[in-house]
Amino acid sequence: MTFFILLLLLLGGYYLSRDIFSPFVIQPGVWTVILLLYQIMPHGFFPLQNDFIQLLLTWNICFLISAYITFYYVPRSSSNAVAMEPNKRVLDVYFWLSVIIMPIVVFLTIWIAYIEDPVNMFRYLRVMNTGADENIEAPDLGILYYFVPMTYVLLFFVLLYSKKKWPIVVVLLLNLLFAFVTMAKTVFLSVIFPFLYIAYLNKKIKGKHILYGLLAFVAFSFLLQSMRSASSQDTVEMVDVNSFLSLYLLSSLSAFDTYAEPFSSHDFGGHVFRLFYAVGQNLGLDVQPENTILDFVGVPELTNTYTILYPFYVDFGWYGVILFALLYGCGYGFLYKKTVTGGKMAQVFYSIALCFIGLEFIGEFFFTNLSQELQRIFFVVLPFLFTNNERHEDRYIDGHV
Repeated sequence: MTFFILLLLLLGGYYLSRDIFSPFVIQPGVWTVILLLYQIMPHGFFPLQNDFIQLLLTWNICFLISAYITFYYVPRSSSNAVAMEPNKRVLDVYFWLSVIIMPIVVFLTIWIAYIEDPVNMFRYLRVMNTGADENIEAPDLGILYYFVPMTYVLLFFVLLYSKKKWPIVVVLLLNLLFAFVTMAKTVFLSVIFPFLYIAYLNKKIKGKHILYGLLAFVAFSFLLQSMRSASSQDTVEMVDVNSFLSLYLLSSLSAFDTYAEPFSSHDFGGHVFRLFYAVGQNLGLDVQPENTILDFVGVPELTNTYTILYPFYVDFGWYGVILFALLYGCGYGFLYKKTVTGGKMAQVFYSIALCFIGLEFIGEFFFTNLSQELQRIFFVVLPFLFTNNERHEDRYIDGHV
């Protein structure tokens, strides 16, 4: 029944927006596909017999109600927002800092992994970035890591404003190199998917190119997983397709349904407000922030992802799921309205945010990584603070809704 309700919401969202990238389509669409795969793909995960299905339906309905209301009542992008251009000098600083610093970050990370475990270097890189082994830590590169979100944001600026192709290629490669050293498929997708969307939005590619890009990502994911699982540098064994897909697409559902307990955080809002607890700890307060890397659990296969519902449910129970579904819906409804009516800054923000709902079946990526997202927001806003656009007559890029 939940599947058919989500399917109806998906069809209704497409009928109203005629845009597969609208939150009215992506939000129910992701869960429609995931629930369908859960039913038709062979897997041995624990059955969904607790609160997950009811919570999932509540999350989607509250999100969509909030998003629809916000979209229809938020005003269109102003003429200044449509004509706005970032300061070129700031973007030049972004570009050359990225060209200088990102190769250093990548090289040092790979070098440490090679020195420590040359035979299983790829696996070491992955463990280094997941925290699965307390004896293996990522290198402390200090301030250099603050340039990672800057390089990520720069990708969208060069795609929107660069008249030449080579800066786009350079910045894309820098982001892909960093994704490679994390050995994380979600990091690759967070680069590829928003990049394809913003290129599509500005008519630089067609819908079929997005499909080709996502298919290439799936193929690369198999290779990446095989490299991580290899027993030596010479041996790369391809993973079983069904096991790979079921583990990454479906295990989170069973993990949440089996292990998530309402109001089970160590402190009030421990996951949602993790950043504030971390700051408090650094200031000497007697608090312990939650780990950003969640515990591995057996479903019966091991996984450490619990869907987007997890932090809200374990912090605040049903109330948290409802409240943050409404907040998420407001945010996406607002950004989408500003994006389809031509707001340049909104295009960047919405492109970045698309991955958050596209990967809802894996986990929550905004509040639990709030420090990183605030850095991205800073690097998006900064170039626009120094722009000197004159006012223009009202002009908009019409959306479909």
